[in-house]
Amino acid sequence: MSDEIEIQISTLRLSAKCWGNPKGFPILAFHGWLDNAATFDHLAPYLNGFRLVSLDLPGHGFSDHRSFGSCYHFSDLIVDILEVLDVLGWQHFCLLGHSMGAGVASYIAGIIPEKISSVILIEGLGSLTKEDKEMPKILIESANEWKNIDKKKKPLYPDFETAVRVRHNVGGIEESSVRTLVSRGLQSVDGGFTWRSDPRLKIKSRHYLTEKQACAILMGITAPVLLIEADKSNLEYWRELFLKRRSYIKNLYHRKVSGNHHLHLDNPQAVAEVIIEFIKEISKKK
Repeated sequence: MSDEIEIQISTLRLSAKCWGNPKGFPILAFHGWLDNAATFDHLAPYLNGFRLVSLDLPGHGFSDHRSFGSCYHFSDLIVDILEVLDVLGWQHFCLLGHSMGAGVASYIAGIIPEKISSVILIEGLGSLTKEDKEMPKILIESANEWKNIDKKKKPLYPDFETAVRVRHNVGGIEESSVRTLVSRGLQSVDGGFTWRSDPRLKIKSRHYLTEKQACAILMGITAPVLLIEADKSNLEYWRELFLKRRSYIKNLYHRKVSGNHHLHLDNPQAVAEVIIEFIKEISKKK
């Protein structure tokens, strides 16, 4: 069973799903781009003994969208999470993230290492980066998308099942997992259903870290890190980043688990077994 909480930070009200004993050891969890807090619905029941808090990141799920005129820079997410931690008052905790959320978790671990007991990353390590020479092109493309955002309309689905079918057709995720995400990510509007997520999330970012900057943050991680890689993931770019960046992590455990990019939803028991094994192993070394 899960419960819902709201967390008010300086500019936003964020929602979260929670599992486990409120007095259990805390895990703060982050979902991937355009997903939501329900991404850990299938995994949470296997993580007994912990207090798992899965956030709807800004613009996703039930959390507030950023104010008019604001953008969704990756670096702003880090500031948001630091505020969340101030509200929660946690002094020592674990981080868990999937895809984009794994990038958030790894950066948080790199800038406040003294508070992090362990880090669990599923299909992600750091964020997308760009070279200096790419910035002129990125800026003009982002500006053009921003100017035309009012011309883009959210898709409208006649019913829930149509939305599930559309998302499932994208591929790489089981229908049962799609239903879990869509149940939290869809809202009723006049004429049918559409996504809760902020359309501005799809605008190309105008701000990226360089690879050197990203790795400097990753080098700050002192906690043990479990990097879980899906053996059937088709995200070759991310696999290249894993291989390039893992040397910057001082205490890395790298495991492959059967599944695609959303393996924590499709194959939660196997993912949980790897996580529990990791936690037991690092506990022995303390």
